Amino acid sequence: MGTVVVKALKYLLLVHISLTFIYTNEVSSASPVTSPAAKMSRRLVAVQGMVYCKSCKYSGIDTLLEASPLQGATVKLACNNTKRGVTMETKTDKNGYFFMLAPNKLTTYAFHTCRAWPTNLGPAAATVTCTVPSQLNNGTTGAMLKPSKSINIAEREYVLFSVGPFAFEPACTR
Repeated sequence: MGTVVVKALKYLLLVHISLTFIYTNEVSSASPVTSPAAKMSRRLVAVQGMVYCKSCKYSGIDTLLEASPLQGATVKLACNNTKRGVTMETKTDKNGYFFMLAPNKLTTYAFHTCRAWPTNLGPAAATVTCTVPSQLNNGTTGAMLKPSKSINIAEREYVLFSVGPFAFEPACTR
């Protein structure tokens, strides 16, 4: 009979601890104090990434081995968060890097509606053999924005999002 009493006491203690845990979590979640995550304010959006030209050796393979930066490629950002949406383009520099500040009507509240992808090679197309957009990192369907860090530009707060790296492939046979 003593073991039955001990088991019953252990069970009651476990129920008591469980109910105490549930009650304190309900009370703390109802308190007016907000967590740091809940205080996140809407900030403006900046997007960065790279565009490369892949080598013939790795055409059709998801890798950037032996790839070179592509200057002058156009990258498009499209967001469907407003009635008219947000669309903009920018070009890569000599290192294949692009950076764009989205219009002020686009904030971090709706960044999940945005996609970015390379659209064309630009003026470098005459000297580059890469003419086919690659699906690397969703380069043909549009890559989702990934937040990387907060930055200040002209005394305004932005969240810098990264996409890619993207690539164009040469039209060659392996």
